[in-house]
Amino acid sequence: MTVDVDLQRADTQEDWYPTYQHLRDHEPVYRIPGTDDYVISRYDDIMHVLRHQRTFPTGASKRRSPAAQQVYDRGGWERMTPLGTNPPIHRHYRNLVDPLLTGDGLARWRPFVEQSIDELIGTFEADGHVEWISQFAAIVPGRVITHMLGLPQDDLPRLRAWSAAWVLPFIRPLQPDEDVWVAEQVVEFYDYLAAAIAEKRADPDDRIISHLTRATFAGERPLTDQEIITIVDHLFIGGNETTTFAMASGMWIMLREPGLAERLRSDRHRIPDFVEEVLRLESPTQGLWRTVAEDAEIAGVRIPAGSSVHLRYACANRDDRVFTCPAEVDLDRPNTRRHMAFSLGEHHCPGADLTRLEQAVALDIALDRLAGLRFSPGRNDFTHVPMYTMRSLRELHLDFDPVPDRRPA
Repeated sequence: MTVDVDLQRADTQEDWYPTYQHLRDHEPVYRIPGTDDYVISRYDDIMHVLRHQRTFPTGASKRRSPAAQQVYDRGGWERMTPLGTNPPIHRHYRNLVDPLLTGDGLARWRPFVEQSIDELIGTFEADGHVEWISQFAAIVPGRVITHMLGLPQDDLPRLRAWSAAWVLPFIRPLQPDEDVWVAEQVVEFYDYLAAAIAEKRADPDDRIISHLTRATFAGERPLTDQEIITIVDHLFIGGNETTTFAMASGMWIMLREPGLAERLRSDRHRIPDFVEEVLRLESPTQGLWRTVAEDAEIAGVRIPAGSSVHLRYACANRDDRVFTCPAEVDLDRPNTRRHMAFSLGEHHCPGADLTRLEQAVALDIALDRLAGLRFSPGRNDFTHVPMYTMRSLRELHLDFDPVPDRRPA
């Protein structure tokens, strides 16, 4: 099969997988024409990069225009990423948030996750139809992370708008005026968070922002407002957009595979296994960037210092050198949790367990309350939003057997 590699073309982004197969088999270290950017596509090669953080440190993946940078400078803010710093600093920041998002720290949020999902399904279960993304998947993660952070639910429309602006550079290359507009939106978001932090310092609660106002970096000093803002920025965006995308993909995959919904309905213990397969098959984050600090070689290709490498996690997640029959859903796959949807190692996504929880609870409750779930005839084309770094269906129309309306009159 001949593949014309063009990673920015809409038809490539609609169906990445032939291109991914070509890259893994023939150009595992692919230099994007006219750039010093290299795409790494094989699982083992990406693991090599992740294990050599001194050679391949994290760093800014988007080149900001001077005009956009002036917007940040005037606002007095910096686009830093504490949760994306390099060792040894990185671990000190992660130690502040990981206990809140894993184990017992995560368990305390489960009742709110369940309540939010249950209430939201109650708004449409009598209708017999739902557009799953706009009426459900795009709402739940925002409600949950807003609650966890301690921000008002009434502010969600503004928070979603800022979130959409924040991810726009990851969707497509921006024109100069768009780059400035994104910077203006992010500065507005940061100003909003600065005010919220001041309120929490004066009147703390038991949520994440208040926790950060009382936290210390490495036990030595309080966090600055700039540090707290960009930690919260990271958690809000990570806890919002990508979970929406994964929830949509999960429902799509479950209903397109014959008998899978009934299997999950009859054996709920398999839902977590299914969630892992969804994340592997349709990774909401297709890949992320690393800088190259010193001359390196991967798969026989020399990569000079000063270049960038794009770790194509979604491509690695279908590498048949690692995953048997990688295009299939396999609930018994022994190594499914070795997928790279959240990266691996020290820089794995801090909200990985939260999104797993939200996806599993959503499917569990939907299977309970929406009998006869099926695609709406003639209303879906199952196409995706053209994006380079992320992966999301445009819409997903579902029918189900309506139940009596329980909503108050």
